[in-house]
Amino acid sequence: MVPEGLGIVPGEVFRLNPFAVGLIVISAFMHAGWNLLSRHQMRPVLFLYRLLAVVSAAGLVPAVVSETLTRSMPPAAWLCATGSGLCCGVYYYGLARAYHAADFTTTYPLVRALPVLLVALADVLLGRYPTPAGWTGLVLVVAGCLLTPLRSFRDVRFARYWNHSFLWILLAALGTVGYSILDKQAAEIVQPGPATALRYCYFYFVVSWLSLAVIVHGFDRQQLRDGPVRWSKATLGAVLNFGGYSLVLWAYQLSRHVSYVLALRQFSIVIGVILAFNLFREQGRAVRLTGTACILAGMLLIAIWGK
Repeated sequence: MVPEGLGIVPGEVFRLNPFAVGLIVISAFMHAGWNLLSRHQMRPVLFLYRLLAVVSAAGLVPAVVSETLTRSMPPAAWLCATGSGLCCGVYYYGLARAYHAADFTTTYPLVRALPVLLVALADVLLGRYPTPAGWTGLVLVVAGCLLTPLRSFRDVRFARYWNHSFLWILLAALGTVGYSILDKQAAEIVQPGPATALRYCYFYFVVSWLSLAVIVHGFDRQQLRDGPVRWSKATLGAVLNFGGYSLVLWAYQLSRHVSYVLALRQFSIVIGVILAFNLFREQGRAVRLTGTACILAGMLLIAIWGK
């Protein structure tokens, strides 16, 4: 059941509540953390492969035992987890290759920005129409994401985004759209609560790992050659990744619009850009801070007046 005191009535049309917003903000910190770890590695594909392997191995016994006892996932949820995991494997591969081809403050904001309006359009197709304030917030989030890769306002031109890394970025963004929509559907099928979110998240991660393994072994096996990727860092990334997305899945159970949750998750861009300035000594503070302000403004519109 939904935790008491959240002011949520099953079936009610409601705006994002403070509890759901808090879950998303915490997950944003965790998301930025494991992405910075991934970008910092010389072998991002190998890092993400080991990250998913750690989650799959560590959660096997508790996930199987708890699901056997509770049977919390109906067949439709298993189908969603399988399809979502396949999409996520594509996302991880595209993300890792994009990090190998471009810097963090170009890749990360674009991968996070492109799915927002696409998922909003999917919401419309499902009959879940954002309010005018919701649409305004979504547009502001995307505009901010498109500004953050720039080093100067004079760099606003098509060629700045269309380069050899864009196809990898697009692949990762499309994967994000796929798993976001499927996971939101699953959140409406399973019994609400953090325990169910954890179990679903685990099985989704296992399929993601298998999907990434098939892609890499089939098309790019050299990416898995042993390299300077420590298992300790992969384990830290696994904790941040699994923990952060479990919170997102719980937030999906508390929100009617997947596009709003996806937009609020872009707070991770704010965190990532600020940390990247310090870690990678990148330039363009003025334009990127303007983009950050747009993201924050859009998030506030969505959280307060989005429904």
